[in-house]
Amino acid sequence: MRDKEFWSGFKVWIPAIFIIACILLFSFASRKVLVRNAGEAFNHQQLALVRESAKSISESLRSLATKQRIAASIIDDYPIERICSAVLKEKRPLIKMLFIAGPDAATLKPYPHDAVLPGKTASACAAALAGLEPGATMFITDPFAERGDSISPEIFVLGVRIGTSGSWLCSIADFTYIKDQFVYPLRSAQSGYAWLIDSHGLLLAHPNRSMEGRRAVEVLRELWPENAPFVMDGLINEQMVTGGEDSGEYTGWHMGRTDPVRKLIAYCPIDVFGLKWSLAVSAPYHEVMEPLMNSIIGLVVFLCCFIVIILVGTGLLQLEREHKRQVDQELTWSNEVFDSITDGISIIDRDYKVLMVNRAISSWHGKYKSAFHGQPCYAVFQQHQQHCQGCPAREVFETGLPAFRRGVATIVGDSKYYFDLTAFPLKDAQGNTVKVAELVKDVTREVMLQNELLQHERKDMIVKMASQIAHEIRNPLGALTLNIDLLEDEIAGSSVSAEVGSLLATIKQELDALNRVLQEYLECARFPRINQSRQDVHAIIEDLFGLLEPDLRQRRILCTRKFEYNLPEAWIDPDQVRRAFLNILRNAMDALHDGGSITVATRSDEGSVTVMFSDTGAGMPAEVLEEIFTPFFTTKSGGTGLGLSITQHIISEHRGEITCESAPGAGATFTVVLPRADCDGSSGRSAPAAEGTDNHGAA
Repeated sequence: MRDKEFWSGFKVWIPAIFIIACILLFSFASRKVLVRNAGEAFNHQQLALVRESAKSISESLRSLATKQRIAASIIDDYPIERICSAVLKEKRPLIKMLFIAGPDAATLKPYPHDAVLPGKTASACAAALAGLEPGATMFITDPFAERGDSISPEIFVLGVRIGTSGSWLCSIADFTYIKDQFVYPLRSAQSGYAWLIDSHGLLLAHPNRSMEGRRAVEVLRELWPENAPFVMDGLINEQMVTGGEDSGEYTGWHMGRTDPVRKLIAYCPIDVFGLKWSLAVSAPYHEVMEPLMNSIIGLVVFLCCFIVIILVGTGLLQLEREHKRQVDQELTWSNEVFDSITDGISIIDRDYKVLMVNRAISSWHGKYKSAFHGQPCYAVFQQHQQHCQGCPAREVFETGLPAFRRGVATIVGDSKYYFDLTAFPLKDAQGNTVKVAELVKDVTREVMLQNELLQHERKDMIVKMASQIAHEIRNPLGALTLNIDLLEDEIAGSSVSAEVGSLLATIKQELDALNRVLQEYLECARFPRINQSRQDVHAIIEDLFGLLEPDLRQRRILCTRKFEYNLPEAWIDPDQVRRAFLNILRNAMDALHDGGSITVATRSDEGSVTVMFSDTGAGMPAEVLEEIFTPFFTTKSGGTGLGLSITQHIISEHRGEITCESAPGAGATFTVVLPRADCDGSSGRSAPAAEGTDNHGAA
């Protein structure tokens, strides 16, 4: 037993030790990759910075050239002062002033007229014009021109040809503005900076102003004659001067340091009107990696804590496994009890979605439990499109108290069931009702027994009432009828007015109506004993249609038969069944006020014969449909409410069943199920059923 517990615990520790080893190996391997990737990522950022700044320089100079071209094209149509004023106003502070130069830059006319041209403007323009190809329309001077062995800063002039005259509209660009706007502000890391060189390797812009106008490699050679230039020489002369774009590392000068510093660099070319520059930004390697190293130190501390947590967690897991095993066992028992309860149980959330049902509800609906999950309770239980009226779950969510509903009716499959429903709140730690548990008890049998008991009580009441009516009314009513007949005989030969005869006729009609009502009560009170035999149901129905044919024709009612071929005989009392069928047909005829149709269909199965009476009347609402077999319930003017009650009693005495299906506007269908003769002690079986239709009508 101890060995088993030891190996069970050891199995928990093996994964923990393996995970710790993997974490350590992965950490050491990842450090080197992380440092390399951090440098590459930083250089990508630097490269994006220099690209954006280089793009801004190019766009500024190209925008200036475009503006000058437009001005040069309209300079003959508008005053020169007006054009130059507009250009200066739009492009300041990029340009200092405008002037017009002759074909050889011998004459220079400044605008505004009181402006003073720099002394080297003419020579710079002449040098630029001398190098132009025939037909060129623009020239630009090099801000740092090389003159023999000396390098001196010159004027930065952008000129655009004016028509075909050979004159040039020129602007003196403020190169200092370009450096202040696009180069010097470009920073990287804490102390990184940007610098600009031209195609000769001259430093055009550098945070150390004393280096500007000098070759970058020569400056490094002066600072560190032993080891500095070997990297920068290849980087500048082979990459940057030739117009390359890349990123990498080098060792060079850095502000505030006297020794060479390892740095990360990214550079991008600028090609503007033949001037090939290269913009670079660099930052010390240690500044880039210092935050990473600090984060790695934090990560190391975190990993150590994580390893400690793994060790502690493994120990706790050992304890938790045993506790979980016990909880799982108890949960399994709880689920078994939950599913073993014969009453239905469901859990509903605040959105009225079903979260869980037990086996009883699943069995009632004939669905898997998963079919209920996430479905609205009113849709899956009551087949409604919206919340049920008097919803107990809603009451529980609103009040936080249990709610009870008795005798809730619902349709499950094709059958109607009655349930007692109790809803209980499920609350969170703050006491808020977050879910509702509904306990559903099937009381269909109890309700049916109560209804049956009520029917018997009502029938007993009818018997007592009929007996009292027979005793109190029948004899006086008979005497009245006899005396009215004698009175009619007395005045038959006299000259009494026609009005008296009409009154006597009316009295006789009312007495006859009372007699019919009295007869129905007496028939209901003295249900005769049924005398069953083998009978042809089709013959009984045809006999009834023959009896009712005149009335059907008068009411313009079409009758349709859908009889099963070779329908088996039924084990019934023909007189009583005929009476029951007649009550159903008369109700159907009364439902058809302006004509319509009545369809009688028959079918059989192994133990019964079924007759269905369907009409196309107005139909009945649900509340009327539930009461149609109740004694004295009627919706017809002058009706007794006993016809269908008597019909139900007759069918019940035959051990049969009568039901009704109806809806407003959809007519009604009465279904009568009677026992087959060959299944009640008689021999023989019916032939296979075949559909047959025989249509007859009376208009």
